Amino acid sequence: MRLSGHAWLACAVLALMGACPALAQEKTASSKLPIEVTAQESLEWNRTEQVYIARKDAIAKQGTTELHGDTLIAKYTDQPKDPASGKKGGTTISRIDAQGNVLIISDGSRATGQQGYYDVASGFSELTGNNLKLQTATDTVTCTDKMTYDAGKNEMNAYGNARAVRGDDVLTADRLIGRFKKDIETGESKLDQLEAIGNVVITTPTDVMRGDRGIYRTGTNVATITGNVRIDRGDNVITGARGEVDMNTNISRIFGGGDPAGAPASADGTAPDTRVRGVFYPGQ
Repeated sequence: MRLSGHAWLACAVLALMGACPALAQEKTASSKLPIEVTAQESLEWNRTEQVYIARKDAIAKQGTTELHGDTLIAKYTDQPKDPASGKKGGTTISRIDAQGNVLIISDGSRATGQQGYYDVASGFSELTGNNLKLQTATDTVTCTDKMTYDAGKNEMNAYGNARAVRGDDVLTADRLIGRFKKDIETGESKLDQLEAIGNVVITTPTDVMRGDRGIYRTGTNVATITGNVRIDRGDNVITGARGEVDMNTNISRIFGGGDPAGAPASADGTAPDTRVRGVFYPGQ
C-alpha cells in the first residue's frame, strides 16, 4: 500500500531516526518522497481513537530510509476546515510509537531496540528494550537502558553501560552524551563532541585511561578525562588530576595541579598531593 500524502509516516521515519543521532538530519526535499507502508497482517485507520496502525512485520520506506517494527502506531488530531477556502483540514500527528523488534535503516546506518516513540511537539524520541545499538560506517554505540534524542538540543543520550567503538578505540561510561552541529556545507547534523559521565574508560591499542568524566571532541580527535584519572600501559601506572588521549598520534598525557586546598593528602598525611605520580617497571 503506497501512502504518498500522509505525513504521519514521514514523521515516523524522520523522527525515530532522531533516537539515533548519527542518522538524524534536517528535513529536506526527501521528506516529500512517496512513503510505502507494508505489513504482514493489516493496515488499520481508527477514526474513533484517531490512530493509524500497521500490524505484524510492519515496514515504512521512504527514499533510503526504512522503519521496521512488529507494530507501528501514529496518533493524530484532525484540523478544522479552513473557513476562507472551505477546504477540509488535514491531520496533525502528536506521537509515533514503534513496538517490537524496532529497526531503523538509513544510508547504511542501522539502529535497533525493542520499543521506540517520538513526541512531535517536543521533538523528543526514545529507543528502549534489548539490543540497543546504533551502527554507522565508522562507529558503533550500545547501551542497556535507553537511547534518546532531543531535536531541540540536537543531543543524543545513551544510558546504562554505554559503549562507543571506533576502530581499535573504545569509550565506555555509565552515560554517553552526543552533541551535534549542523555542517555548513552539507546541511547535515554531525557529531561535535561526545561526553562521558561516570566510570569512564578509554581503551586504545596501547593505553587504558580511567576517570570520572570525559569529553571527546571530533574536531581535534582528542579526549580529555577528569576526576581520579589513571593511565595504565602494561604494568606501568600514571595518576593525576587530568588526562588527555590524542587519537591522531596515539599519545596519552596526564597532568597534575588543581586546588591544593581540595586535594587529597599525600602518602604521609602532611600536605595535599597535587603532583602527577607514575610507577614504571623496567622492560614495560
